[in-house]
Amino acid sequence: MNSFEQERELRKQQVAQGYRIFASYGWGDDGSGHISGRDPVHTDCFWLLGYDISFAAATPDDLVLVGPDGQVREGNGDINPAAFCIHAPIHEARPDVIGACHTHTAYGTPFAALMQPITATSQEACAFHNDQALFDGEELDVRNLQVGGRLAAALGPHRLVIMANHGLLTVGQTVAQSVGFFVLAERAAEVQIKAPTGRVISAGAAASVYESVGPADNGDSIFSWLVRSRLDR
Repeated sequence: MNSFEQERELRKQQVAQGYRIFASYGWGDDGSGHISGRDPVHTDCFWLLGYDISFAAATPDDLVLVGPDGQVREGNGDINPAAFCIHAPIHEARPDVIGACHTHTAYGTPFAALMQPITATSQEACAFHNDQALFDGEELDVRNLQVGGRLAAALGPHRLVIMANHGLLTVGQTVAQSVGFFVLAERAAEVQIKAPTGRVISAGAAASVYESVGPADNGDSIFSWLVRSRLDR
């Protein structure tokens, strides 16, 4: 295979693994949520899991390639309409984004209802120090590109956007990074839900911790650990 084909296979593998990692936490059992991976050749297209495939059963062969018009270019199966309307504007606005993911979780969703950023009350939270945004729109059922565009604008240059009353969404320079940081964001949200009056460390301390937990390749490392600990067993 040439380098583009190898990169495509890697991205598709990480998308499928990401869905299975989500399933290992019990996320997406009702079909809510989506992980996308930009195609390395057709860069205006991205890979998603076919809508009728359970997250736990996801394989690279179950993915479909979605074009900027929302049509399936390769693979078999339907797509989640919300997945297209959310991910297409993000991939268009952020050429640096290879992977993006969102699902409804036990702590990220209730935390999003508080309409506030993640504060530095845990080590995990420091991965989002000055690297998060808040989308405060009331459009919870994202089924048009205009809402997706406003969501992409709210995300801006950051790796995390908290969608008010909806949940968390993360992006990465690899699919692995987007999944790794999503799990980290969920853990940070859990701390704030369970310890709402917990101590918030200073901005200086948070910036210092960000130097170790915030680098992009830490998302890749977390993903590798998740594959080993939750899939390879």
